[in-house]
Amino acid sequence: MRTVSQDRTPPRRACIGALEDPDACELRVRAQPGAKRSGFAGFWNGMPKIAVSAPPQKGRANEALVQEVARLFGLRASGVEQTGGFGARVKTFRLACSPDAVARYLDELERDEESR
Repeated sequence: MRTVSQDRTPPRRACIGALEDPDACELRVRAQPGAKRSGFAGFWNGMPKIAVSAPPQKGRANEALVQEVARLFGLRASGVEQTGGFGARVKTFRLACSPDAVARYLDELERDEESR
């Protein structure tokens, strides 16, 4: 069991999980289906919040989330796979890029959000 002093994971990086493949990682996001505009909508409990205009019906929002996550991280749609949270607001995706690349991008999003 980790103690508080050993847990040094920055809040924005807690949503990133390393996989056995060094060129892939897992990312947890908060979904906001039915939004006016699609895109990054801030952070929620340390996770990036991704808004999509698609309604949460028949998997349409999940499909739109895959497309939006791919666009935000500069990946092809085939490089993003939803692995969990199919009926929940918190979704898990497998990304075809390193955890460090995702962490850098989330840090950049956080800086942009703070400068607004």
